[in-house]
Amino acid sequence: MKIFWWSLAAVLILLGLATVWLPIPTGVPLLALGLIVIVGTSRTAARHLRKRRRETPPLNYAISWVENRSPLRFARILKRTRPRDTRHPHNPENRT
Repeated sequence: MKIFWWSLAAVLILLGLATVWLPIPTGVPLLALGLIVIVGTSRTAARHLRKRRRETPPLNYAISWVENRSPLRFARILKRTRPRDTRHPHNPENRT
């Protein structure tokens, strides 16, 4: 079953890349859908995306933007990749 989902994700991403430059805005939603399918089926991909979101604020902003405009079912998958706040209120290293 995982092969089916990964194949679907690959098709969505390839279609998104092929149509991203067209005047009809279909490329970005297809790319986002492909990303959601991959993250929804792979913990490793979710961890990798979380790390990238933590290290790259513009990417985090873009994915948060998609999160807020996606249906609840898709937004829930993307919210799993939000960077975790590792600061603890009682940790002296976090005081500013």
